Amino acid sequence: MHTRLAQPTDAAALARVHVDTWRTAYRGIVPDEHLASLSYEARAKRWEEALSTTDGPGFVYVAQDDSGNVVGFATGGPERSGDPIYRGELYAIYLLPGHQRKGMGRHLVAAVVNRLMQTGFGSMLIWVLTQNPSRKFYEALGGQPVREKEIVIGGATLTEVAYGWLDIRALAPKEESR
Repeated sequence: MHTRLAQPTDAAALARVHVDTWRTAYRGIVPDEHLASLSYEARAKRWEEALSTTDGPGFVYVAQDDSGNVVGFATGGPERSGDPIYRGELYAIYLLPGHQRKGMGRHLVAAVVNRLMQTGFGSMLIWVLTQNPSRKFYEALGGQPVREKEIVIGGATLTEVAYGWLDIRALAPKEESR
């Protein structure tokens, strides 16, 4: 397993991970019609645009398996709503189901945390759908529920919870990525 900064050439692979993980992780939570409408092509175009813009504050790391295939990603940067306490944000993290529970998620979080610390952020939060069973991952990393909000996805009103870390140093990488 290896983590590295994403490149524009990763757009198609990121789109595949993004769409496939949404369809599995959010089945039964997000309306089926919305999940069915997700497109690899449209998502790849959005990733290509995002990765081609280097002047923004956010960043993306990919996780690759031993064969070099992109099997997950994590994005992060400054907290987007102006929260006065939690200054950094883990915007998203997704791993294909066959690669979960093998330590890759922790490596991706550590990569994001390391970058946040390099840019002067010492705290972080992530927003997670309350019905997402992966909430246990953030709890295992020491995240504390700090607030909730409602959002609309595919016409359905859903609740998100923010997990926060006041001090992200405990999540920092202990060693270099493999």
